[in-house]
Amino acid sequence: MTAVKTARSAVVLAFFALLLTGCWDRIELNELAITSATSVDRDGEDWVVSFQVVIPSTISSGIGIMGAGSSSAPVIVYSTKGKSIREANSRSYLESPRKLYFAHNRIIVISEETARRGLDPILDVYLRNPDARETVDVLITRGNARKVLEQMMQIERIPGNGIREINNMEEKYLSTLPEVKLYELAMSLSSDSAGALLPEVYLSGKTETDSLKAFEKTTLPSKLRLGRIAVINKDKMVGWLSRQEGLGVAFIRNTVDMTMIAPACPDDPSKQASVSIGSSTTELKPAIRDGKLSVKVQIKASGSLTQIDCGIKDLNDPATVAALEQAAEKEIVKLADSGWKAVRRLKTDAVGFADLAHRKYRKQWRKWKKDWDSVFANIQVEIAADVTLTNVGLSKEPIQVERLKEGKK
Repeated sequence: MTAVKTARSAVVLAFFALLLTGCWDRIELNELAITSATSVDRDGEDWVVSFQVVIPSTISSGIGIMGAGSSSAPVIVYSTKGKSIREANSRSYLESPRKLYFAHNRIIVISEETARRGLDPILDVYLRNPDARETVDVLITRGNARKVLEQMMQIERIPGNGIREINNMEEKYLSTLPEVKLYELAMSLSSDSAGALLPEVYLSGKTETDSLKAFEKTTLPSKLRLGRIAVINKDKMVGWLSRQEGLGVAFIRNTVDMTMIAPACPDDPSKQASVSIGSSTTELKPAIRDGKLSVKVQIKASGSLTQIDCGIKDLNDPATVAALEQAAEKEIVKLADSGWKAVRRLKTDAVGFADLAHRKYRKQWRKWKKDWDSVFANIQVEIAADVTLTNVGLSKEPIQVERLKEGKK
């Protein structure tokens, strides 16, 4: 009986095995167009979507734009147009022999015109469809977004990867421009503040570097660079912040990891010192005064002196260090104040005060949220900074030729 049961079980398993078709929906690598970056422009009422697609045959190990002696471009850029973004995407099949694959998509570049007309359709596409990556970095460009995708880069062979790395390095070491992923943008715009900041990427130079011939020289005619900060209110772009204003907003938002500031010398305001901020924390203290909301911004930072052009003679003197710390504090307060005035001028709560007010004053928030723009414009902000210099370098005095000569006598 045992042998009969075993035989029956084997027959049943064999039957069900015949029903299994394996990976029926698999797609081979040579059937995919690996997309490293996308861009979105508008042409009247149409959407123009561009794709930066990697050419695997030109990508090989090693450093440089042309690996293993290849003279072919590592990417190709093409655009499609449609009444909607998804319609434009679907029209890629009219000219591409491969299916677009977005798992390696690193960035999405949006033109200023598109951003000013509204980002809701872009958010809807990326958050609704499973084949779109909501972790892409979002950047704004002042002109045609496709031009950014066409630009070749030094060192990094795939421009989409290179732009993302530049954005990441800037945020890590300067903290002026935020690195914003698409889902973070959606969360910011759906918060009580309904404001967000996006970095600008642009082409500096006269002639686009869209040909490998430009790499025969040591200097490129144009380069991709990060610039200002775009301010988004609800889903529309409303203006720009300068880099200084952006750093000030970063201090208020407590998003400064590392940065560099240049305070004026205590003895001569026409000269500057350089202070590398290694850590920074910001505490926001809301209060209600005469029925109006006020916020005290307390910034605490520590850093080291990296350059000094002042006439200071002894950096080991505690009084001298204290004077430099006060100068650094004034510079941070100046930056934060300029950032606050800029976002208030643009009537956009990019500093998150609405979320702060909602948590602290729930009862009053029911009234404030009905006309938050007006409440935000009348918030009284008091900014203070406390800076500690933990290191002044290897020399107790500024390095100057005359002093070096005196030391040899």
